[in-house]
Amino acid sequence: EKEVSMGLRWTFMCVFWSKMEPEGPVDLEKEVPVAWRSLDHFVIEAHKRKLNILMQAPVVGGNAGGPPAWAGRRMKGKSAPADMDALVQFAGKLVKRYSPGGTLAQEQGWGWDYGVRAWELDNEPESYFTNWKGQAADYAEFVTKSAALMKQIDPLTLILAPSVASGSHGADWLKHALNPDTNQGSPAFIQNKKKYSIGPSTDVVTFHNYEGLDSFFSGKDFTVTDAFMQVRNVFESRETASETFSYRRKMEYWHTEGSFDFIGALAEERRANWRFQFFTRAFAAGIRKVVVMDAKPLEQQAVKTYTQLLPNQFPMLLATSDIKVQQGKVLAYQHPVPNKGTTWILWAEVETGDAVVELPVKGQSVAIYNTTGNLRTVQTTDGRLKLDLKGDPKMPSPLIVTDRP
Repeated sequence: EKEVSMGLRWTFMCVFWSKMEPEGPVDLEKEVPVAWRSLDHFVIEAHKRKLNILMQAPVVGGNAGGPPAWAGRRMKGKSAPADMDALVQFAGKLVKRYSPGGTLAQEQGWGWDYGVRAWELDNEPESYFTNWKGQAADYAEFVTKSAALMKQIDPLTLILAPSVASGSHGADWLKHALNPDTNQGSPAFIQNKKKYSIGPSTDVVTFHNYEGLDSFFSGKDFTVTDAFMQVRNVFESRETASETFSYRRKMEYWHTEGSFDFIGALAEERRANWRFQFFTRAFAAGIRKVVVMDAKPLEQQAVKTYTQLLPNQFPMLLATSDIKVQQGKVLAYQHPVPNKGTTWILWAEVETGDAVVELPVKGQSVAIYNTTGNLRTVQTTDGRLKLDLKGDPKMPSPLIVTDRP
């Protein structure tokens, strides 16, 4: 309900293999266990609200704690199951049940009109709790085999990977997951002498970023743009590194976990300001989707305002050079729509005080919105708009200006 109220069009659910098949492989044609019926209910409720679903599944490690005991492990305390085929078959069962035209869609009368198409394979496999650290090659095997079966069942399935956390450790692990000649695999994997890379099978590259925490731990600003560039550079460096495992350039990058932080270090009003800034930076960088996570009431209102004013966020262009700064320092972006005008998003740079700017405009008046959605209409003069921007030492308040001819 909160997602709908914010104007969002997607929802999210993670699915733990160990919870869905705790005692052994499930035969859904014989019986639908309670856990599966619960997941059915979630999908049904999302359909009622016209929300697309990003399903992070199968999740093997992380909060899931590893594969179910009956599947064994290739290495103690790690994620790769001894019975990799059982994990792959579980992925296939999920697609068969929840994809458009799948079992649940047929039962509900949706046909091919609704279902899950976006599947993110595991959560921060490089480091989070039980993980695939030292098993990048095993993870590549999991992705490759699962993707093949999932697309066999639903050719329009989107495979999302690798959902790595920000930082050099994630980038280093990713290099091995993309490299078919890596030695970062379990003894069982190395003994099989087969090669895999997540590159050819990945449709959408996903990554995580908490701007506040990642900046704190790195000792410098580390924004969603920095996290995106780090992951993209690794993917692009491996595109043609192997004749057998080459792949086309990835065009879709999604930010699928993160907020400013998860400890509430930033005041709620400043977090609302951050939402505007975060969205704008991400879309200007070319990130196609970003997540809204743990949004408090003021943040929810900010998200709602942004989605109402910018239902389609592309193109988002850095436009600081297109404005005249009379005082202070400013970051400015614009979203131009041919024959419909321009939407500006502006804010004073952090720790630079208040700012005064002049914008080139086409309308005789413009509408100005803040993060709470409050509107004020201002008359323009000779195609120019003078605007005051309030500064802040941590998170200055952005404004959205809509200019219609």
